[in-house]
Amino acid sequence: MSICLAMTMALTGCGSKSSDTQEGSGNSQNSSIVIWTNLENEAKVLQEYAEKYTEETGQKVEVIHETADIQQFVQATKSADGPDGIYGLANDQLANYIDAGLVEEVPEDVFSDDDYVSASTIACYANGMRYGVPIAVETNALFYNTDKVKEAPETWEELLEVAKEQGGIQFEATSIYYDLGFLRAYDSYIFQYKDGAYDVNDIGVGNEGAVKAYEFINRLANEYQFFGSDITSDTAKGNFQSGQTAFYIGGPWDVDGFNSSGVSFAVAPMPTLNGKNFVTPVGIQVGFVSSKSDNKDGVWDFYQYLMEESPEAVYEAGGRIPAQLEAQEAIEKDEITESFIEQVSYGEPMPTVSEMGQVWTPFSDNMKLMLNGQCTPKEAASYIEEQLKEGIELMNSGK
Repeated sequence: MSICLAMTMALTGCGSKSSDTQEGSGNSQNSSIVIWTNLENEAKVLQEYAEKYTEETGQKVEVIHETADIQQFVQATKSADGPDGIYGLANDQLANYIDAGLVEEVPEDVFSDDDYVSASTIACYANGMRYGVPIAVETNALFYNTDKVKEAPETWEELLEVAKEQGGIQFEATSIYYDLGFLRAYDSYIFQYKDGAYDVNDIGVGNEGAVKAYEFINRLANEYQFFGSDITSDTAKGNFQSGQTAFYIGGPWDVDGFNSSGVSFAVAPMPTLNGKNFVTPVGIQVGFVSSKSDNKDGVWDFYQYLMEESPEAVYEAGGRIPAQLEAQEAIEKDEITESFIEQVSYGEPMPTVSEMGQVWTPFSDNMKLMLNGQCTPKEAASYIEEQLKEGIELMNSGK
């Protein structure tokens, strides 16, 4: 157990976080560990576990709900009250902290990748090194109106046959967040991933597979006329909620609204496309230790304690699916949660690189042009890749 490690540690120079530290004592247990979390609903539970940890180890820990951005984090680390880490940060923000040199590499013995959903551990790697610990996961899945559709389709071909008779399917087709699965079905990608690192020079959004993906999306809009370029996720959600459409691609965050609206619905894993499981982007809540912390070993030990003891309680507090496979089995879950858990197993994270920030706009702009008939799928692919490369070059020109 990790708490045994904490009880035997003899760390020195760790007294910067608390005024009650005895000068020169070298006793890390008198130095309070400060952890920020972005998880609002879960913060109270995390603090309760911090108090239990203190009772068992003597190491003081304070968990604070704080939604500061990276600049505020940088400023805070310069003060005596600055955080030793963040436990509960969206993985798409992690790359910026890593690039700024604010994140400590995860020691090998803190956790085993094999104990967690694959997508959640991939999100913790950058440049071949592991920087985060996975906490919770979420992804999209297929919502269907049970008054219109009795069984969830297993393939996209089946879905199209039903959808054209029952009101169609809608999602924000101009966003790569919703279109990732089409790319992956045709062996395309955003940035190539290999051996724990993304190669930002190997761009897939303009290759032959991407063209096939865009052709399929274009069919949904212009052959089947399920949606236009103006359909946002909010519009698609509203149309499903009002019973206008048969299918909708959304996430766990949509469930409460649909329950309140009275629409009859169920959730299923995404149907297969091109004979492959449909990949959806997995959002991961991660934790990391600040490279500026004076008590890194103490923080890692506390994180181990949380990872071993708190997943079920954190799920009950916030409804976020645990990243830990054993915890997924242990939690009480309904059919909707089961569907999301299955879909997570097919998913992958958006690339943990700051260059990902250059993808969104050229992708969206050119998908709109394509859906409006102003360019072909092949031209859209070329434009997206060209503009993405230009954005990355401009981004890196000042480094």
